[in-house]
Amino acid sequence: MIQTSAKDIYKYLTTLIKHATRTYLAREQLNFDVEQLPFDLRFSAQSSFGDYSMPVMPWASKLKRPPLSIAEALVTVLREMHNAAIEEITVTQPGYLNFRLDHPALGKAIIERVLEAGADFGQSNAGIGMKALVEHTNINSNKAAHVGHLRNACLGDTVVRMLRAQGYQVEADNYIDDTGVQVADVVVGLILIKEGILELPEGTQQLPGEPFDYYCSRVYVAVGRAYEIQPELLELRKVVLHAIEYGREPGSGPDYRAMAADLSRRIVKAHLETMARLNISYDLLTWESIILHAGLWKRVFEVLRERGLLEKPEMGPLAGCWILPFGEGEVQTDEGERTSNKVLVKRDGTATYTAKDIAYQLWKFGLTDDPRIGVQFHFVPWGRQHDGRMLWTMYIPEDTSPTAEEVDPKHFGHAQSSITVVDVRQSYPQQVVYESLRRLGYTEQADNSIHLAYEVVTLSAATAARLGVDTSDGREFYAMSGRKGIEIKADDLIYAAVARMQEVETKRELSHEAAAILAASAIRYFMIRFNLQQIIALDIDEVLRPNGDTGVYLQYAYARANSILRRLQDASYKEPEQLDMLPGYLEQSEWELLRHIDAFPRRLAEASAQLAPHMLASYAYDLAAHFSDFYEHTPPIVRETDERVKAFRTLLVRATLQTMDNALRILGFVPLERI
Repeated sequence: MIQTSAKDIYKYLTTLIKHATRTYLAREQLNFDVEQLPFDLRFSAQSSFGDYSMPVMPWASKLKRPPLSIAEALVTVLREMHNAAIEEITVTQPGYLNFRLDHPALGKAIIERVLEAGADFGQSNAGIGMKALVEHTNINSNKAAHVGHLRNACLGDTVVRMLRAQGYQVEADNYIDDTGVQVADVVVGLILIKEGILELPEGTQQLPGEPFDYYCSRVYVAVGRAYEIQPELLELRKVVLHAIEYGREPGSGPDYRAMAADLSRRIVKAHLETMARLNISYDLLTWESIILHAGLWKRVFEVLRERGLLEKPEMGPLAGCWILPFGEGEVQTDEGERTSNKVLVKRDGTATYTAKDIAYQLWKFGLTDDPRIGVQFHFVPWGRQHDGRMLWTMYIPEDTSPTAEEVDPKHFGHAQSSITVVDVRQSYPQQVVYESLRRLGYTEQADNSIHLAYEVVTLSAATAARLGVDTSDGREFYAMSGRKGIEIKADDLIYAAVARMQEVETKRELSHEAAAILAASAIRYFMIRFNLQQIIALDIDEVLRPNGDTGVYLQYAYARANSILRRLQDASYKEPEQLDMLPGYLEQSEWELLRHIDAFPRRLAEASAQLAPHMLASYAYDLAAHFSDFYEHTPPIVRETDERVKAFRTLLVRATLQTMDNALRILGFVPLERI
């Protein structure tokens, strides 16, 4: 499982209280394990109580003592410890410990800790020596990416960055489903266009300036409508789909597999360019076609059958299918009622998505090295990405001789944990995959298989209406449908965001590069700031809003911090290397900002442990808000006459800037020093 660690004031005070508790238990002659007591340290509800408070009411039943009595005894012990960082310790009803701290001294310690760590502030070694494989994006290679795909990619990429910040070796895989019915449909559409059977409303050929993936989106919609009018065309789909999975007999006609492969590679190239615009990159492209053609599923199927884990009913609706039995009855899914027995191989011999996912999951953990399976893949460079990271791709060589460009097959996969980012509609198939590993005896790997499920992206009523959707039923949001053409393409959203940024910032003469960075920040933040269980109703105006809880607001705060330091430099103020003398007191806005900076390692560790990008997004917004509050409630630093205050606040801004920079980069932003 995912592990993290962090140190801050919270950890410091908690450790102090535990030491005092051990002394208290000894004095009271209570034989009780300190670690069994809850230490719920939190920010004080009111500043009059102090800075941090902790309730001991839950201890009363465990220690058989009144909570107020426990708290008063602990205060006595804590005062005896004479800790210079604590100015005052008090007790309030019905049993709270309250700590008031030395703000200037602790503020100095926080600032020094941040500036000493620099870009490493917030990072942890909790994951050192462990490899996590994160599979995300995973778009069918048949048409342009839409905004729903962006939620997956933004969540997955942020999780990758969070785990790397915790010391994990992380492999980011983009699984390409290039053998499915969606790819077959576009191949069918292209064939029908060539034969003059299929017409597209906007024109049957690729329009001038029209990206190939956009053209394929039009083909996909058109062929879906053609099936409704001419159901006999579905026979061609079956032929194409079978050829993509199994190849063609010599002299049997067009090479549909080659057509599908060429289509998929061109589409994947377009998808990668789209994701690069949002600062998303990968380590490896894995292809369903290669997993299938290398014989991995065939070997895994044989192992499952030999272990007696599969059944082949002779009667009923599943007659002739190979199934993985999951008991009697039915389970309810978003697709409707279905038997709890999962079909892995259809009666025509075609492997289902779940079957191929089982094989792929085994590969992720290096379990396909088992001689009973014995399938190894080859990996060669696809190309260098926008961030300089090399992208590799899985392939099948024409011969078994390794090439100079190949990497050791064990470089990829062989993870200790696997995280699959896919929406909640795939929860049941994911459960089947993990249970299959467990039945094969791979309990540890099954336990370390994590489905990061999230709700889908829909269209707000206003946005749906703009796309021509009938919204007369008054619903708040409407589902997208690529087959019906009801969607917003990812690139359209990105281009609209760039244009909007340039419109809003006309006075600043924002460059196209800066506008593109702001647009990417806005979109990334919108896609991750919601709880995973929350359906997103996409409203373009909301995505691009420049204030409030948005990515643009975070960029403005970062730029403002840079601007303050530039003004000081322009005024010939020399930034101190250290704080030799401290202010007599700190303004509340200064202290709140410092407490929030101090909490970054812990908040990042918590978000990483829970695989919750929205928690990190929330922290970043709070940090920006606290900085804005500090900026608005203290005089301009450049005009400050008290050198102690000026030096302290200068380095506070520097520490804020460093923390923001670290947080924004983990969120996948490119921080802008000027806007």
